[in-house]
Amino acid sequence: MATPSRMHERFARWLQNAGHDRGLPLRLLILTLLWWLLSSGEGGWFWGLPAVVAAALFNPFPVREHWRLRLSQTLPFVPLFIWLSLRSAIEIGARALHPRRPLTPSVFDFIWELPTDSARLFLANLINLMPGTLCLGVGPRAMTVHVLGDASAALRTLVHLEQRVGKMFATPCRNHD
Repeated sequence: MATPSRMHERFARWLQNAGHDRGLPLRLLILTLLWWLLSSGEGGWFWGLPAVVAAALFNPFPVREHWRLRLSQTLPFVPLFIWLSLRSAIEIGARALHPRRPLTPSVFDFIWELPTDSARLFLANLINLMPGTLCLGVGPRAMTVHVLGDASAALRTLVHLEQRVGKMFATPCRNHD
């Protein structure tokens, strides 16, 4: 069992390393804005400020590599991002209004063709915008995907998105079989 002084040393070392995190200011800004939005701009900073700082310091996604996005591929991606967001909202709304709409839930592993972790993480977050699709887990070989509708259509869309993300990150995908 660790002694209190040893735990203090570990905490001090962790705090020192957290100060070298280049993403910390951006996380603080984003989380502060998110708190402000969630509190409707009315404050609650007595609880909000410590929560924002704690959430920013305890980053569950440490940066291992820099994101190198190609602007020429990122700008054309914005309309696709907006379309996926709108399509998802419309389809989920339709499912809520018409509960008899058939659901065929399935779970499958999508084997990565993207070579970098940053592009994989971006894709894993992006697929949550696809209607009825959710990333359940991310591994070194694949991500586990849950689909409410047609799994083969979701797979085709995932392959297309993965290729687009690969172009954005200047990391071409290996060929899908």
